Amino acid sequence: MSKQIKDRNFSWKTHWDIEYLRENDIYTWFQEIERELEDGWVVVKGKKMFMLGGYSYLGLNRNPQINQAAVDAIGRFGTGMSGSRFLAGTTELHTKLEKKIASLHGKEDAMLLTSGYLTNVSTIAALVGKNDYILSDRLNHASIVDGAIYSQAKLVRYKHNDPGSLEAALKSAPQTSKKLVITDSVFSMSGEVVDLPGIIRLCKKYGALLMVDECHSMFVLGEKGGGIVEYFGIDPDEIDIIMSTLSKAIPASGGYITASREIIDYLKHESRGFIYSIALSTIMTSVALEALDIFESHREELVGKLHTNTKLFSQALSAHGIPIGQKSVTSIVPIIVGDANLAAILARKCQESGLYIHAVFPPVVPPGQAILRASITAEHTEEDLLMAAEKIYQIFKEAELVK
Repeated sequence: MSKQIKDRNFSWKTHWDIEYLRENDIYTWFQEIERELEDGWVVVKGKKMFMLGGYSYLGLNRNPQINQAAVDAIGRFGTGMSGSRFLAGTTELHTKLEKKIASLHGKEDAMLLTSGYLTNVSTIAALVGKNDYILSDRLNHASIVDGAIYSQAKLVRYKHNDPGSLEAALKSAPQTSKKLVITDSVFSMSGEVVDLPGIIRLCKKYGALLMVDECHSMFVLGEKGGGIVEYFGIDPDEIDIIMSTLSKAIPASGGYITASREIIDYLKHESRGFIYSIALSTIMTSVALEALDIFESHREELVGKLHTNTKLFSQALSAHGIPIGQKSVTSIVPIIVGDANLAAILARKCQESGLYIHAVFPPVVPPGQAILRASITAEHTEEDLLMAAEKIYQIFKEAELVK
């Protein structure tokens, strides 16, 4: 009876054929990590695996000082929050963290939210509405697309990283409408950096606000981890609104917006995701503060090690003839496969060999461009990275994808 009810009332299908993947034992998502170890290793079902699928770019997760900051925060504030930031959810830690973030970016102020996804959706919806225009790169993160849809503004998705396509879209938008251009700084699947100088020029020319998502660039891009601004050597004021996360290079949670004092003040009173959500926990706020202190004190060492590790791993794969994305400028190393089912098979074989890595399918990547997505960290050792590259080579060789 229950199956009949299920069949009758729920007939939705997922983008991916998960039943096929499960039936063929190549469904690799939702692996339960039991414990994190040193140097980028984890334990899954009692087995040690080398983590190539996470976002702890600077290797700061499990840092003793950061762990102690979490303990200290619990001692001061407990484990929960008593309300939104408007009510009983603002502490001195939140204010201190917002000031530190603004300073790191060369901005006047900042605003914390409980997740990166919520940060994008809520901010975009607060900035524009009906009769306004959003110009968004076709490969922007899903949270940007969802925020644009939620805002009810006219969404125009220009060709990926193509200023010419963006200019055509800006020309077609009515002069009287608000225009918001949004782009990832580094595209999360390819590691490719955006043509930011070109976009800045067009925003000035057509009077559009510019919002840049720095989730995969801040703390890792540039020699000192200063993000897209350092990478291109531009004035921070050239970007109106910067969004980023505290859950990747910084081992906490939450997202943030940093901008002029005027914009942040407006968002704190108009962003529904900020007003009607619980405040970011004091535990995560304290963790982020401590992690940022460590980043500021050791940024050249941490970022330098990350870049060295990424170069080592990429060169080892290339030496074996394994195709990787050539446009990546960060620690994201896309290993090109093409066929989605083949990528799933290869991911399963990697996991069986002790490498924690996943396949990425369309629509996350374009059709026919499935990848294995490796993420390198500053914590990885040279020995382990070479070991991982060798194992991937053997798996590709057995599949007759390389010689």
